[in-house]
Amino acid sequence: MKKIWFTVLIFLGLVVLAGCQESTPDVELHSFEVEVVDIDGTVLLSESIFYEIGTDRNIVYIIDEVVGLDYDVYDIGVFVNGVGEYYPTEYNVTYNYYFGLYLNDEPITSGIENIVLNDGMKVTFKEISMLDDVDLKVDELIQKFIDNHLETYINDEQIHHYVALAIAHLNARNYQVPQLNSLIENVSGIQRDTIANTFKTSIFETLFGLPTEDTKTALEDFEANNHYDAMSLLTGLYITNGDTDLIEDLVIQLMSLPMYMDADYAGMVISTLAPYSGDVDVQSFINDMYVYIQENQTSEGIDGWGGPNSASTASVIIGLVAQGVNPRSEAYTVDGVDLIESLLGFELNGAYKLQLSSDQADMAFSTPQAFTALVAYKLYRDVYGNPAVNIFNIG
Repeated sequence: MKKIWFTVLIFLGLVVLAGCQESTPDVELHSFEVEVVDIDGTVLLSESIFYEIGTDRNIVYIIDEVVGLDYDVYDIGVFVNGVGEYYPTEYNVTYNYYFGLYLNDEPITSGIENIVLNDGMKVTFKEISMLDDVDLKVDELIQKFIDNHLETYINDEQIHHYVALAIAHLNARNYQVPQLNSLIENVSGIQRDTIANTFKTSIFETLFGLPTEDTKTALEDFEANNHYDAMSLLTGLYITNGDTDLIEDLVIQLMSLPMYMDADYAGMVISTLAPYSGDVDVQSFINDMYVYIQENQTSEGIDGWGGPNSASTASVIIGLVAQGVNPRSEAYTVDGVDLIESLLGFELNGAYKLQLSSDQADMAFSTPQAFTALVAYKLYRDVYGNPAVNIFNIG
């Protein structure tokens, strides 16, 4: 009998609970969509968010609760830094990219906190930029080189000095690129047999925090017999804090013209002389090189080696930004095309052809030089006031 009564009590309890649940009114919900779209128009996130009809909760808290918002509150309103795991390109490094706010595919400027909840609406955080198409392309192609070719130039078998310099500068400014030290296990094959090799060694040792005393001594024992060796020797001594008398002699030597003169050399020499441009005579010589470069600029790039080519164009860009000169300025624009735009025209799958007529990329010279030129320009462009960027300033 007790078992029967116990069973009856359980049954009655379940009936009561069911009755209570049935008496609770259903909560009516509306919904809206939240999207995150990158600079290329790719939808990174799309989420339906439900809310109670008549709620007085602000949309900021409703979105934050579901997908997560990283935001700051200012007197003028709420500024959204990131949505979920997604942030604008170069977040916390530059202000080149940011999230624009769109409601039903139309841009709004009133601030997200002022959006009134409406069933079926769409809120989009769209990555946008104030950079023009050329500068956006610069960033795109820098990343494309890194994705497609970086490990070709920096690995346990070889290190290209130009590419290593570019990556080191990007690392120093916290851009999201591979760390130089992560690309190779150790630096080997140090050579001090020629001026060119010793110059490169001074770069590698400095970048990887190795002692440079032996390299400095080797550099000080060399004698430059031509202008190209003089540039390498002077830069190596600059990097290793070499003998000041030797540096002064080399600066004087470089203020005379070589037997064969072209705009490629002009770009290299103004880069080499960048640390010494405070000297009146040096600056006067550099000014003459500016004129020479402008006389040899075409809409297809810098004329050298038999015609406009990417290597000479890159050399000039590196030299100009080392002097704090904008290669996109009117002074370096021909028929509406500036030097950066000219260089981009040689690109082929993240690498660079020597000449526009080529059907293959020049991986030995043009590609690493063009990549470094774009990085140097980007570093110059991205800093307020556009200070000079000397890629050999790595001490």
